[in-house]
Amino acid sequence: MRAPVPQPLISVIVVNWNGRALLEECLHSLEKQTFKDFEIILVDNGSSDDSAEWVRSHYPLVKLLALKTNTGFSAGNNAGLGLARGEFIALLNNDTKVEPGWLEALYQCIRADERIAACDSMVLYYDQPGLIWSAGGIYTIAGSVSPRRYQQPDNGPGQGPQDVFIAVACAALYRKKVIQEIGFFDETYFNGYEDVDWSFRAHLFGYRIVNVPAARVYHKVSSTQIHNSPGFVYNGQRNVSATFIKNMPGRLFFKYLPLHLAYVLGSFWYFLKVGQSGAFIRAKCSLIRQISLLISQRNALQARKTISPDAIDGLLEKKWLDAKINKYRKNNHAKG
Repeated sequence: MRAPVPQPLISVIVVNWNGRALLEECLHSLEKQTFKDFEIILVDNGSSDDSAEWVRSHYPLVKLLALKTNTGFSAGNNAGLGLARGEFIALLNNDTKVEPGWLEALYQCIRADERIAACDSMVLYYDQPGLIWSAGGIYTIAGSVSPRRYQQPDNGPGQGPQDVFIAVACAALYRKKVIQEIGFFDETYFNGYEDVDWSFRAHLFGYRIVNVPAARVYHKVSSTQIHNSPGFVYNGQRNVSATFIKNMPGRLFFKYLPLHLAYVLGSFWYFLKVGQSGAFIRAKCSLIRQISLLISQRNALQARKTISPDAIDGLLEKKWLDAKINKYRKNNHAKG
């Protein structure tokens, strides 16, 4: 175990909930980083599997914040931020393994331009390391989200950094002074779309988001929250519309609202088909109950933005239906 860093340049936050079986590989890969100027903060979200006790005994130099209850991904990371001493904040899912040069690659990218608010990673499937899960995220004019290069073959880290809309929070590096300016994750987002909301906010303040192919991560997808489980559907479908309402600026909101409603109807049909219509309806009812809060958040944010609606429009993916259909087809092909 390496010696603690007196004043680290980077603070790495790992949020954990009943992930004892995942932690050893994740933390071990962090210990192997070529970049050494960092601290590790593990936020345990009220686990019942002895995760906190295991970290205390096996990684005594990791800063452990043991919460009494499961506060969710957003609040858990925000709690970890309160302990972070670094100039930069890295977030890493507990169900990942990072290559030794991961943190170095992210740091070299973000330090190159003060306008870069965050850098994210080339995230590969843990059990299919030649296949990409995400290389940053795409935000469409309908308010839907898709991973870049989803399920495409990995061609190695040769390609240089690319500007993207979303920094995928499972493995990303953030500039702390930007967090202090625009805030961090919205804690009403228990889990899901918090990184989309934050990235949209960063763009509204004129910052860049960059994907770094050389920062390579292997992700055990859906190890903590099962895809299309009731919680997955509820949080996702509440938060996808909240993100659109809060962030889509000016005339773009009314221009693209019909497309967002079309996306919502299509999502309802899909979740009805897979037996999760109840979770979908509960999500939208929750959204309606919180509409006054969302409008208040929207008004405050839009009054402070520093970028024009036209500039945001240029960052949005216009072929929104193609993106959703392609992802749906790939998921079905993988299941088949």
